[in-house]
Amino acid sequence: MTTTSPNRHPALRGRRPTGERPARMTRRRWSAWTAAWTGGAVLAVANGTVRELVLVPWLGATGARQVSTLALVLLLAGYIWWLCRRLPLPTVRVALRVGVLWVVLTLGFEFGLGHYVQGKPWATLLADYDLSAGRIWLLVPLWTLVAPAVTTWLQGRGGRR
Repeated sequence: MTTTSPNRHPALRGRRPTGERPARMTRRRWSAWTAAWTGGAVLAVANGTVRELVLVPWLGATGARQVSTLALVLLLAGYIWWLCRRLPLPTVRVALRVGVLWVVLTLGFEFGLGHYVQGKPWATLLADYDLSAGRIWLLVPLWTLVAPAVTTWLQGRGGRR
């Protein structure tokens, strides 16, 4: 007996029966997640402002950047957790696609604003990614990439790929 019920035999849970279409995101949900990226950008700008005004005088440039990076990762974790509750993503695979979209938007914003608006040279912008110099900023785009998928999985929607 073939059934598409979510209450089917436990051995078949998480597997898609033949002919069943995978979960997809609607255009409205994609639009909502794309727009929600701006909330993360606002968190990042606020975090950078606090870093420059409070942390740099207190910890110095390198220490302030490290603390600020870890703080932003935690802020984004909370924001993405909240978003996944309000706008659930159907699968981990879809959530990873949202992460890719967010990383593209983030890097475009970071390098576009930094170079074309603030006039920073490319070398200065890329220096934030130099792990050998104690720069751990790379954690932010990496976390932005995987956070929606990790959160979707942790919130219990990770069984379907």
